[in-house]
Amino acid sequence: METKQVLKSVLEEYQRITGLCSYIIYNEEDYKSASEKNYFCKCLKLSSKALKKCERCTLDVFAEADDENKVRIYSCHAGLIKWAVPVNYNDLHCVIVSEGIIAQKQMEEADQWAQYLAKEYGLNEEMLSHNFKIIHTMNDRQMQASIGLLKDLIAYHFAMIK
Repeated sequence: METKQVLKSVLEEYQRITGLCSYIIYNEEDYKSASEKNYFCKCLKLSSKALKKCERCTLDVFAEADDENKVRIYSCHAGLIKWAVPVNYNDLHCVIVSEGIIAQKQMEEADQWAQYLAKEYGLNEEMLSHNFKIIHTMNDRQMQASIGLLKDLIAYHFAMIK
């Protein structure tokens, strides 16, 4: 099986287990922010201003994870917590970015976040508020376990390549 296909299988399994979508960035030119599968992010990117911030944020984190070859956990400009996991296998070098989650505290402040983002980007507040309430909520232990699972799935699938 081709290594890129292996990574697609990893992402499918990861989503099935955690409910989190992820995407692969092979290089800075390859990145297409609008291809992100997370519904909240798709709605936010209706604003060209938000889209530009999303792209800059993701590309910066991609570069850090790729250059340092370590997992980067970050909060995006919309308040979602995301992680970028570098992958290095033979000639394959890329970064997997997992969709955002929110902490319980953020869930409690969802309406204020939606109000801020609606004003900042000229988007519908009700739509953003609804989307905030359906984003996965995790505590730190759950988030770390989710990152560990992704890394383990990557290692397992690459170990099984013959």
